[in-house]
Amino acid sequence: MEILKCAVTVGALIGLVKGIQLFSSHCRRRFRHRFFTLRAFWLTGLSISLMWLGFYCYSSEVHDHAPINDGLVLAVLSVVPIVWMVYENIRETDLVHGLGGSALQLALFFPVALYSLPLLLIAMAIVLFASFKAGPAWLVDR
Repeated sequence: MEILKCAVTVGALIGLVKGIQLFSSHCRRRFRHRFFTLRAFWLTGLSISLMWLGFYCYSSEVHDHAPINDGLVLAVLSVVPIVWMVYENIRETDLVHGLGGSALQLALFFPVALYSLPLLLIAMAIVLFASFKAGPAWLVDR
């Protein structure tokens, strides 16, 4: 029974990936518009970062009994890149394809951006701190 569950799960994932690929190629042929671009990923990443920062500021301001305006402003500003991305997708395609493609973009880019941006920042911090410990290059060559 476990093998059947695994086979159904793998089949569903393969079907989902193939459906996304067919949708993407259909929109490229019909509208000459690509949904899954680096720009769309960065807009989603920016939105997720602003949302996380806004909720963090909101919760820390509530905890400290401070005004909550800053956190709410950041949370509302996090919606702006997503609305802009949806607007561009609808403008380049039609309403149904634009909304469907935007939903796919958010569903696919959200987890990737959620986990990759903090890891990128951690890696940048490690590289920054590691560079402070290094000596001049002329001492290393001896």
